[in-house]
Amino acid sequence: MTAPAPGTGFSIIPPRRNRLPLRGRDELVETLLRAAEPPAGTVRAPEEGTQILFGLGGCGKSLTAQEVARQLEERGRLVWWISAKDSARVSAGMREVAGQLQATENQLDLAWAGKARSPVELVWDLLNSSPRPWLLIFDNADEPTLLAPADGQVADGTGWLRQPRTANGLVLVTTRDGRRDTWGEWSTMYLVDELSPEDGGQVLVDLAGTAPGTLEQATGLAARLKGHPLALRGAGTYLAEANRIPVGATRSSIRTYDDYREALDRRTGTGIRRTGSSGFDMAVRPVVQSWEMSLDLLARRGLDQARPVLRLLACLGDAPIPYAVLLDPVRLSASPLIGEIGEDRLREVLRSLADFALVDLGVVESLPAQSSVAHVVTLHPLVRELIRGLPDVVAARAEYHELVLDLLDALRLRDPDRPREEEFDPDEPDKWASWHLLAPPTMGAVLDFLDSGDLPRTRPDLLDVALDLARLIARYILAVGLPGQAEIFLDLCLEGCRRIGVDLNDRPALSLRHERSRAALEQGHLSWAENELRTIIPAREALLGREHRNTLASRHKLARTILEQGRWHDAEEELRDIVRAEYRVRGPEDRDTMTARHSLARAIVYQGRYADAHAELAEILEIRLRHWAPDHFETLTVRHTLDLCRLREGEVEEALADLRDILSTDSAKRQVQHVAMIAARHTLAECLIATGANAEAEKVLSGVVKDRRRILGDDHADTVRAETDLRKLRGE
Repeated sequence: MTAPAPGTGFSIIPPRRNRLPLRGRDELVETLLRAAEPPAGTVRAPEEGTQILFGLGGCGKSLTAQEVARQLEERGRLVWWISAKDSARVSAGMREVAGQLQATENQLDLAWAGKARSPVELVWDLLNSSPRPWLLIFDNADEPTLLAPADGQVADGTGWLRQPRTANGLVLVTTRDGRRDTWGEWSTMYLVDELSPEDGGQVLVDLAGTAPGTLEQATGLAARLKGHPLALRGAGTYLAEANRIPVGATRSSIRTYDDYREALDRRTGTGIRRTGSSGFDMAVRPVVQSWEMSLDLLARRGLDQARPVLRLLACLGDAPIPYAVLLDPVRLSASPLIGEIGEDRLREVLRSLADFALVDLGVVESLPAQSSVAHVVTLHPLVRELIRGLPDVVAARAEYHELVLDLLDALRLRDPDRPREEEFDPDEPDKWASWHLLAPPTMGAVLDFLDSGDLPRTRPDLLDVALDLARLIARYILAVGLPGQAEIFLDLCLEGCRRIGVDLNDRPALSLRHERSRAALEQGHLSWAENELRTIIPAREALLGREHRNTLASRHKLARTILEQGRWHDAEEELRDIVRAEYRVRGPEDRDTMTARHSLARAIVYQGRYADAHAELAEILEIRLRHWAPDHFETLTVRHTLDLCRLREGEVEEALADLRDILSTDSAKRQVQHVAMIAARHTLAECLIATGANAEAEKVLSGVVKDRRRILGDDHADTVRAETDLRKLRGE
């Protein structure tokens, strides 16, 4: 079992199967279990270490993987389940795997920021050296390029998906892509096909029982449904419900397996948009017919809004949807697509859609049950895909986009008087778990809107809503340490802006460009970030003024790019101007003012003006100690910088005592591998040498060298400096 990734809300816990038996997959499950644990006296072939389950959407690939995960987890194996629907989930999931295999937070931060070894190599070294058996599942890998190396193909075997080099490990992939050249000769592939009529009939009886008829009749209906598990589920739940609450006694009532089969025959020819594949169209047509019949039944029961609500859900991103936040009855009622719908009515609609297996309702276990985002509704990916292609949905695409954006407008941070607990500020760590759930459906809706090229017809302001939502999503992705994913998302958004004619020097687009520059800065693309920020800042000054908070934010990012490039004097001048502006705009003791002042102090330290830096840092520390805890991590970093100044000024004993105190705090111990705490240990060693405690200094410096080699690499300037100090201490 595993918890959500710290700070992100990402979970890699395998989903739990329902209590119904898994029909028709026994042989495949047993084959996969043998690949994980070969019989005594046998050796697994190398290609059996990576298993690919492929087939049409909804055919039970994920359910099969869940059953394998359940059995292996019961045998004590580590099991990780990673959604491969988008690169952010893959990256965050693999980061959590590395963390569970004892990678330190600092190793993870540096690897994912591109400042140390590749995240892919880090994770796979840990997997291949794990003494405990494991199962790694990539679910819904319908875009295999997400698992490929940056400059190659999945089949190269050098990306996130690889062949394990240990007999302890098994990789399992579920995908619609069944091409051998996609997955490489080093994997084993299995088609997860439709069920046989006999197995399909048993599925129907599992769901609906014998009230609708005999097993033989159920088998006949299963054959008519082509054995597609999703169609079988829809038919079985329909008949179970129709017999549980029989309404009417007309000959048109559908309550038996034969009734359902005959109704399907009558509806043959019902149109759905062609996909370009006649085989696919024929295979999924029963699925569409099945759910449309279920929606017809709900409409006859007075729930005619079930159909447009289901279509609306399909217009959000492919992810669980926190319906308590995103489905506001007031906003829904104002839309002609839905009509008047109160809270009770909306709950009844969602519950009925779940009863008919058209959606799943669930609670996110990692969040408190009272959280506004904990309760989610999920569509099967195939249902979502097919609904979006229905003629009536395609015809009303612009109206659905406008309704979705109006609903998502609730996430924006535009009301300064709104209670903080009701806001979804992506910069606040206590909101990251919420944004983990809010970001995927919101991201999908925003990208769909920008991709469509349809400007809002009745609400021109919704374009600004879409771009502001994109900004919030990007800030969340950056806050949880995924600048590469933020870059990809923002590039797609900016490309969409260009396509629909948005002026990239207007305020909403400038915000996206600012976040894009921040993503570049966090990845070390300093020249690009500097050049872009130098075009953003004049545009923001012209629109907002030089001391507007947004302009100051861009100026601070520019100063940071200059600082990171070693141009200390230039950075100092800019930071002094920013600090003065922050005093006027936010006040002398605001958190952002403190951050800017600390950056300024660092610029002064780097130039060797220790007395000036000492005075600045002492004042910063005095303010921080009044507003923040003494062991707050940012306070500790200020204290370390101050101790460095004390050491250079000859106040060795005072610096030594404070450094020992810093490193003894719980905050420092929790972040012992953080580069800032390693730097504090290096300064401690310098103090020890100054006091003649060479034996202790050598021990501390040896640890610093070891940690920096592992985390930063042999050639990093800080590693080289620590090695030089150690050799000098040893007289080498």
